[in-house]
Amino acid sequence: MSIFFFQSNGVRLLLILLGVVGTLFAPWWVSPLCMILLSLRYPAWEVPFLGLLIDLVWLSGGSGFSVPLFTIVGVCMVWILAPLREQFLIR
Repeated sequence: MSIFFFQSNGVRLLLILLGVVGTLFAPWWVSPLCMILLSLRYPAWEVPFLGLLIDLVWLSGGSGFSVPLFTIVGVCMVWILAPLREQFLIR
């Protein structure tokens, strides 16, 4: 294994942790930014889970049925950006 592998995973882990902490304590735009960066660079299955966390935190106080918007957007981002990752970015 090369050192690039460990540096790449470190950045991925940092973005995930920043997204989770950003959901709880930072402004609203920090977590979606982390979701975008993760889905652009990695085939990140963490993005829909981060979206689910955002939905559970921000939509839990509402009354009635709420659409899990960030979860749906997270799945779409990972799915739509897959060809871009395959063509232009190094794994």
